[in-house]
Amino acid sequence: MPNKSLEMNNDERQRLMEWWFTMEAAKPMVRRLMSLITELRVHPESSHADGMILFYRAASEISYGYAGVRGCIRRAFSNEYQVSLRMNMIMCHSFAEKFSVDTKVLLERVAKQITGHDALQLEQKIRETLRENDAMLKQIKNKADAFFGRDQFHSLQEKMKDSITLSSK
Repeated sequence: MPNKSLEMNNDERQRLMEWWFTMEAAKPMVRRLMSLITELRVHPESSHADGMILFYRAASEISYGYAGVRGCIRRAFSNEYQVSLRMNMIMCHSFAEKFSVDTKVLLERVAKQITGHDALQLEQKIRETLRENDAMLKQIKNKADAFFGRDQFHSLQEKMKDSITLSSK
């Protein structure tokens, strides 16, 4: 029964709490990233760049991924902890990872069209923040591995990918 509440033991609750603290520690970085990208998006020396809206949208998905994982973790401490919530945790985590890659690719596209000292400084700050994001994603993945177990986390990721991928049959 997929919607049956799952029980956590004390060790699992502790690992989930550690994952929560790591997610909370990432909030200022995510806010800074979105603030910098918003500033770049409206800056007169960069707002014209082709792909700017896609770049902004990809970064927004990073933010949504982080927020989604935090929401799922918060709900997991209640009687809402179910198989479907676990899959949602995995899916939200994958948003942050996948759209981080897209954001970096789109930054390269946008960066080729940026002019002016101030806009170039914003670009550099965004690059630094994306490196912080990469480091934070590694920490978060380690916490997810610790909570689910590495093999279980990988298995759940594959199950989630299969459920959202169109069949080639």
